Amino acid sequence: MNAYRFWFNQKRLLDGPLEMLLANPQIDLPFCLMWANENWSRRWDGSEDDILIAQHYRDTDDNALVDCFARHMHDPRYIRIGDRPLLMVYRPGTIPNARQAFARWRELFRERHGINPIFIMGQAFGDEDPHSFGVEGAIEFPPHKVVSDCRLINENVQILDEDFRGQIYDYADIVENALRQPSPSFPLIRTAAPSWDNDARRQGNGLVMHGSTPELYEKWLNGLVNSAQKHRFFGESIVCVNAWNEWAEGAYLEPDVHFGSAYLNATARACTGFKSSSNKVRLLLIGHDAFPAGAQKLLLETGRTFRRSFGVDIRFVLLEGGAMMEDYRAVAPVEILSPTSSDVMARLNTLRAEGFECAILNSAASSAIAPALHNNAITYTFLIHELPHLLQSRDLRKAMRDACETAQSIVVPAHSSATRLGLEKHPHTTILPQGLYDLTTFNGSSREALRSQLGLNAQDLLVIGVGYADMRKGFDLFLQLWRKLAEKAHCVWVGAIDPVLQDGLRTEMGHARASGTFHMPGRVHNVADWLSASDVFTLTSREDPYPSVVLEALASGLPCTSFADNGGIPELLKSLQNDPTTFNMVVPFADVRAMSLAALELAEWSKARGQNTRQAAARKLGKSFLFRPYAQQLLRLAAPKIPSISVVVPSYNYARYLEARLVSIFTQTFPVLEIIVLDDASEDNSIEVAMGTAAEWGRDVRIIKGRRSSGSVFAQWQKALQQAQGEWVWIAEADDLCDPHFLEKLVHAVHQCPNAVMAFCDSRSIDETGAPLSASYQPYCVEAAGNLLEHDGQFSGRDFLQTCLSERNLVLNVSGAIFQRTAMQAALRTCKKDLKTLKVAGDWRAYLELLDSPDVGVVYVSDAMNIHRRHQSSSTHTLNPTAHFEEINFMHELFAKRLPFSQERLEKQALYRHKIFQHFGL
Repeated sequence: MNAYRFWFNQKRLLDGPLEMLLANPQIDLPFCLMWANENWSRRWDGSEDDILIAQHYRDTDDNALVDCFARHMHDPRYIRIGDRPLLMVYRPGTIPNARQAFARWRELFRERHGINPIFIMGQAFGDEDPHSFGVEGAIEFPPHKVVSDCRLINENVQILDEDFRGQIYDYADIVENALRQPSPSFPLIRTAAPSWDNDARRQGNGLVMHGSTPELYEKWLNGLVNSAQKHRFFGESIVCVNAWNEWAEGAYLEPDVHFGSAYLNATARACTGFKSSSNKVRLLLIGHDAFPAGAQKLLLETGRTFRRSFGVDIRFVLLEGGAMMEDYRAVAPVEILSPTSSDVMARLNTLRAEGFECAILNSAASSAIAPALHNNAITYTFLIHELPHLLQSRDLRKAMRDACETAQSIVVPAHSSATRLGLEKHPHTTILPQGLYDLTTFNGSSREALRSQLGLNAQDLLVIGVGYADMRKGFDLFLQLWRKLAEKAHCVWVGAIDPVLQDGLRTEMGHARASGTFHMPGRVHNVADWLSASDVFTLTSREDPYPSVVLEALASGLPCTSFADNGGIPELLKSLQNDPTTFNMVVPFADVRAMSLAALELAEWSKARGQNTRQAAARKLGKSFLFRPYAQQLLRLAAPKIPSISVVVPSYNYARYLEARLVSIFTQTFPVLEIIVLDDASEDNSIEVAMGTAAEWGRDVRIIKGRRSSGSVFAQWQKALQQAQGEWVWIAEADDLCDPHFLEKLVHAVHQCPNAVMAFCDSRSIDETGAPLSASYQPYCVEAAGNLLEHDGQFSGRDFLQTCLSERNLVLNVSGAIFQRTAMQAALRTCKKDLKTLKVAGDWRAYLELLDSPDVGVVYVSDAMNIHRRHQSSSTHTLNPTAHFEEINFMHELFAKRLPFSQERLEKQALYRHKIFQHFGL
């Protein structure tokens, strides 16, 4: 700890904490002092205005000054390099004749106390070179110096105080600038700041380091640690942090409500070398604006699903704002970034430095930003929702083509869309119909209520169209459709109308409404209820790539009719022609008469069904358009190198541990495909705890409740692998815990061993109450494998079996491992018979089957990231000693049969059996 010492002309101020520290030598807190030698002013900035207490630097005060500091330096906890205590001086530039003053003080320290301190100056207010003042070294004091070459970003942030005249800098820019600083010719202690905002003291004239995150701070501090190891300060690697608790200046490491202990954890990682791997998935979702329309809602729901279902760290970047801004902000941070702005390149570069290396570019309307993404090496998946006419009318064709050339992948919703855009043969084109993001189903009560509101009787047919009523959506054609239907049906259009079109059709719309059979409720929030009230959906659009409302209509059990060649929907309707639960028709383009005949036929068919039949059809079709599988495929396209991981949590009567376990999964820094709680017919409130925790954290969890307990851990393993869909499976037992970087580091290890079928890490253990039992299992592993597991490593499967598993099972907790799903499934099938009888050695048996192959590998991470909870009532502790010994003997014999063993290996097995025999008193 480096503490301020306030000493003014033989007067000490605010010295209570330091006096308390000196009076309590049992407090283990190394410390040194910085003389805060500036004037005290009302603004606490050392200015010459409004001075409360001035520094006079009188020669007659020198002895008292030296004695005051020496008193602290005699404390054994005072920080020294060798036998020289460190003494920092904040502002040497305010000291008259500083060289002579420091020489005088140095001599007094020697004469009066036998101390030779290292004087260190603060680099602040333009004073940076210690040689100018006759001191030995310097210490950085951010934000001083580190903001000097950074640009202001006042124009890019929303400032609520109209009188604000301060300076706002981008924290990421400051980090880059600080890490670029050259090494000076003098000893220097480098310093990082977690954040800074002293406007509370400067009242509208403060300096703000904007946009700090634990990740950026960790990057800064980690860079300084690396630098300090190369450029030592008087032989020692020293870095500082400004500050621990400067709350009035926004510079603090103490935990807060928003970030919790994240900055402290970042400090620990930077100082201990526990580096985050490069696999953390951070994704930009880029849209053209926040207008409440289809593409914008699709992007919003994509972001929501990425976070809720997969735990991906996302940020929205919009080219313009709009009415849905608050909806976006409720999901993730939002930035407005115009592609024509002079800051776009710098901002994207900063975002990439923060780990946002991938993006989804939503719609051709956003394609103007594609060159900036490409130039900043941010790979992007390009979603195209537009068709040629709209692209031409908005002059987007060239921008779209250019964006396609540098896209990692191009996504269109239908083959017909790809053909019309000329992308059907593009090597990066993927056809991916979107999912249904609004939960829609048939509701009989809503149907009756709305039909009554419209004055419809049970025999009346209701034809519906939905969307923003303009020429592209064919609202004028819908009006013609109403005329063709004459008195045979009612028509309703749900949605706002284009003012220009409304002006042009005012007379015709007036006649339609006056007839009592044409209804326009405008924009509504209960579209699903209007679909339930209707008998047929009509898509009158001239051009419409893949409108979600058609999926909603099908999911409400409605038959649909559409014009041909207007986008991807005709393709979808034709694909459903063999499905007996639905009936749909595609008619020639803009043929209103044909659509009227189709609408009547479909409406009559729909009404002839009973409501129960329609309800069943709605449920079946709704399942075909689930949004999650669409989002899952989109994530794989955007981040193709990231393996999919299923997390399965087997649980039996572990309600008391389940919340903490799920939170340890939710807070993983690596995204997961799915989280499944596999409950083995628990008799406690495990299900309620799982549901409540998932709801509280805003995460999706699939809960599978067994009807009766299987009574077997390994039966649960088999069920887990059957239910999982990911490439890799993590069997995260409900009573265990883990570090947030558990998955991230194991996946990073897997990437370096392409044939790996298993990855595991060291564990620390706790008891039933959470009290620590051991910091690592490595001392136990040393007995069988020497120092092989003291460091990260990768092994061939059979080598690992021989060196680490042949004597005893060194993978002591399945929660500390992830498995390649299909390989582990095959292994469990092969040894299924043995798993029915083995009580404690079943996992050992499964690992033998999994790894006994010439072409598989296993990787190991030596960090104890898994937390294994040990119970006195576990099978290991309760199994009959004779049965336990027999299982070990069975495994030894099986290993000896399966693998070529040396005599030395057989002797080690025998020695271990003898040890167990004696331990059990057999």
